[in-house]
Amino acid sequence: MLEDSALDVSVIIKTLSASSASFEYTIVASGQEYSNKLEQQDFDIILSDYQLPEFDAVKALHIRNQKNSSIPFILVSGAVSDEVAINVLKEGATDYILKDRLQRLPFAIEKAIRKQQLKSDKQSLEQSLSELTERFQLAAKTSFDVIWDYDIQKDIVYCSGAIEKIIGVSVKENLQLQFLKTFIHPDDLFAIEKSFIQIITSTENRWRKIFRLIRNDGSIAWVNTNAMILRSRNETAIRIVGVMHDITEVRKLQHELIERDIQNQRQIASITLQAQEKERMEIGRELHDNVNQLLATAKIMIDTARNIPEMHDLCLAKSQESIMDAITELRNLAHSMMPPPFEKNDFETILYDFVYKVNLTGRINVKISVPSKEKLGVINNQIKLALYRIIQEQVSNILKHAKAKNTSVVVEVSESYCTLIISDDGVGFNPQRNVKGIGLKNIESRSRLLGGTMDIITSPGNGCTIKICIPAKNAVYV
Repeated sequence: MLEDSALDVSVIIKTLSASSASFEYTIVASGQEYSNKLEQQDFDIILSDYQLPEFDAVKALHIRNQKNSSIPFILVSGAVSDEVAINVLKEGATDYILKDRLQRLPFAIEKAIRKQQLKSDKQSLEQSLSELTERFQLAAKTSFDVIWDYDIQKDIVYCSGAIEKIIGVSVKENLQLQFLKTFIHPDDLFAIEKSFIQIITSTENRWRKIFRLIRNDGSIAWVNTNAMILRSRNETAIRIVGVMHDITEVRKLQHELIERDIQNQRQIASITLQAQEKERMEIGRELHDNVNQLLATAKIMIDTARNIPEMHDLCLAKSQESIMDAITELRNLAHSMMPPPFEKNDFETILYDFVYKVNLTGRINVKISVPSKEKLGVINNQIKLALYRIIQEQVSNILKHAKAKNTSVVVEVSESYCTLIISDDGVGFNPQRNVKGIGLKNIESRSRLLGGTMDIITSPGNGCTIKICIPAKNAVYV
């Protein structure tokens, strides 16, 4: 309160107290004291007489404007001319009250404070809105995704600048929906329009679609859009706000992976057929070269026994030997085709037995190393059979082509993988020039079917090493 009259101060205080208002006040009478108080303390309102010693309300307003122009300022004075009152209001005063009409002062103070609070709330709201707008604009500029907002009533779509990166055309932020439809692939347009209408007319609040756009250069872009539908109280859709993400590269990668998987499946099928044909040929050769010859010999012996009585017993004995040999060959052939029995967890015994038989031929020296029975027990029979067939296949390859003297077979089992390493000291080959034969292709096919990999380390004159890694699925390491 800027007032130098103690009587006037007393009358103002009594007037405000009579209105049941709760308040605290500070009285100043000079410009310097007034300026100091504004710096030291926050006030809700300033009541000022017009004329004070060497100081007046206009100067007080100037000081307030420099310090804090948001404090309401009410002129409380004796008789002043209309010109003076208007001048004070122009300088920024909120109201003016004549001292002989103080009954209006409480209402004027309440009105001024409420007006200032509304003004502060509005400024705070505008500041928050400005910050949110700035934050949104920065996000829209820096994002690779398209932020879009469709006003259904105005039929206008706001699109952030990222839309230009997708369609390849510079566009305005506010667009017509019909213009954007021209970029949708014709094969997708009908389904998108139908889905868009359904989501607007329904009560759903989410919309998600993947479709194609045609860029300005004619190329195709795949996009994934996620949107939220804003509705009125009666569930009428009024706006749709969403984000559109360019997934073209992802779709290309998915397509490549699918094509690669198809090629792998075709290769596996081809290798399987070749392996079957190879197996049939080997069975046919064994039947023709061994069993057929033995049975032919037995037939000759039986015919001789019929025609030459004196050789009857000898020829029957010889035919019996040939038939028994044929039975043995057939049993061996059938045994080689049947999967070994792993039910009793004797995988290592079967491997050692195979190596023993190979070493008996004297053509090569095979050494084998396998983990303990407990570790081998964690891999299933499917993996064991694959390892056994791979060892059979590669040892056969070595015998046929490698001209090796020594071969090493190592089986390792860890928590995650089962590893098979087969090495020989044979002639080796150049892996860059030599196309994999059916044997190696068959090994690789078996590995892939179990989610494994095959690596070949070889060079001319330095032998060959193959390494198979198969995930140890469905097992707990002991």
